[in-house]
Amino acid sequence: MSVMRFYVGISQLDAPFLHPYTSTMIDNDLPGVARDNIRSLIYLFGSELDQRIAAFRRGTPYEHVRASDIRVFVYASAGNSSISEVARLLGISRQAVHMSAQRLKELGVLDLTHAQPGRRDVLMQLTAKGHHARQTADAQIERLEGEIAEIIGPEGLQTFRRTLQVLIDHTRHKHGQAPPQASYNGNGIRPPA
Repeated sequence: MSVMRFYVGISQLDAPFLHPYTSTMIDNDLPGVARDNIRSLIYLFGSELDQRIAAFRRGTPYEHVRASDIRVFVYASAGNSSISEVARLLGISRQAVHMSAQRLKELGVLDLTHAQPGRRDVLMQLTAKGHHARQTADAQIERLEGEIAEIIGPEGLQTFRRTLQVLIDHTRHKHGQAPPQASYNGNGIRPPA
């Protein structure tokens, strides 16, 4: 039976991101779109990005932070986020988000406060240490994007980013989650406001 597999994992390399000998291979025996569908490619690419970011965290106080906690941290860093709202956005239980939030609080990067006295919902807010962790994460992401730009070029990176944003905006708008940030012209570039 054919299965998707990594021939060489990023975590095994000291080389820059997506070294020429690093490839995510999907068996050619898989039928039709199972071999090259966008969802599989995004998932596989996302997994490689996660592994590379994990490599950047090695030797830091955040080396052992779980991927689920990082997702909660990202939403919390966007502003005053409630546990219920983050659970809804991530499609996971309030309990799972609360457990991640508790671990992040123990690390000193989040404060948790009740949304209203007597209510169950809890707000998550970054602490000063959390803001520093966010700046560190931003620098790591910038480094990662630099590595990607070395492969596909700066214009390719911008096109990739814009394409993903157009799709995200459209999907959110379609499902009533949020209006699109702006309309795009035919080549994927936002016109000036």
